[in-house]
Amino acid sequence: MFSTISILSLALALVAPAAVNAHGFVHQYEIDGKSYPAWDPFVDPYADPVPARIERKIPDDGPVTDVTSPDIACNKGGETGAKAVATVAAGGKITFDWQKWPDDHQGPVTTYMASCNGNCENFSTSNAKWFKIDQAGYSDGKWAATKLIENGFKWTSTIPSELKAGEYLVRHEIVALHSVGQPQFYPGCAQVKVTGSGSQVPSGSQLASLPGLYDSTNWPDIWSGQNFASFKVPGPVLAFSGSAGGSSESDPAPASSTHTTSTHAPSSSAASHTATSTQVHTSAAPSASASASSHATPASSHVSSAATSSGPSSTGRCSSKRQRRRGMVKRHVSHHAKRHHH
Repeated sequence: MFSTISILSLALALVAPAAVNAHGFVHQYEIDGKSYPAWDPFVDPYADPVPARIERKIPDDGPVTDVTSPDIACNKGGETGAKAVATVAAGGKITFDWQKWPDDHQGPVTTYMASCNGNCENFSTSNAKWFKIDQAGYSDGKWAATKLIENGFKWTSTIPSELKAGEYLVRHEIVALHSVGQPQFYPGCAQVKVTGSGSQVPSGSQLASLPGLYDSTNWPDIWSGQNFASFKVPGPVLAFSGSAGGSSESDPAPASSTHTTSTHAPSSSAASHTATSTQVHTSAAPSASASASSHATPASSHVSSAATSSGPSSTGRCSSKRQRRRGMVKRHVSHHAKRHHH
């Protein structure tokens, strides 16, 4: 006979994975046509040997909520270097494959870079100066996170063609605004070696510090039913904004406005890749081969993928105004009580 406690424990064990998987993280990077598995916090720590990844470690799929914490840079555990680095040409593309994302976790999407001033494996994020290469907030009646969902949970950014060769951190992030007054940050950082003849490095107003970037940000109430077209993505102006520095199409507003519109079509077909090939440099044991992934041909406009997103877009949710918002806040307050955050 099972005791009541045993049955309750079994029920919690079955429910817990669903609760943990309610958030998300980047599962794979597609860089210049090559596929690199990201750090999987639910698998990689238990592998023998632990695989060498280009992405710095993250503890789970939950958010960072303290903007004053060093974790805001590359997530908890991301202060120290990873064992591998991917090679990408200046002007090349990086696709971040999240594979899933909750449809109500709406907000902006950004991509930053920071020079490692040498070897990324030995570089601490406490010394990083970040410059923005890609951003999208609210446009065409949708938050950027909705566009990411509709695009098969993928987002593509472009390495600035002018960027000086060297090793860099690439920081990709979704900010989820579903819990009013409690923004959730989902950053992750990959290590890349930029090649090419570029000679420029961002400076001055193009640089930002993390923590520090979000200290004075007033995030909007996305359930208020307002038009958020005037929302400015926090942070500095896009680095090399006179060129195609990111995959977003720059808004024709003045430089002081950091809002952009994104098309983000899927990248070209990516080949299977391992950490032992000539594109990855590693000081650890070789990792297992990354699984191959196939993608559609890039398009000039946003690609909708209804099959991969079962929930409604943020536009419908915003129009429900106060009643809907109160329900969402109540639900997420309950969720935070069960938060698995370490």
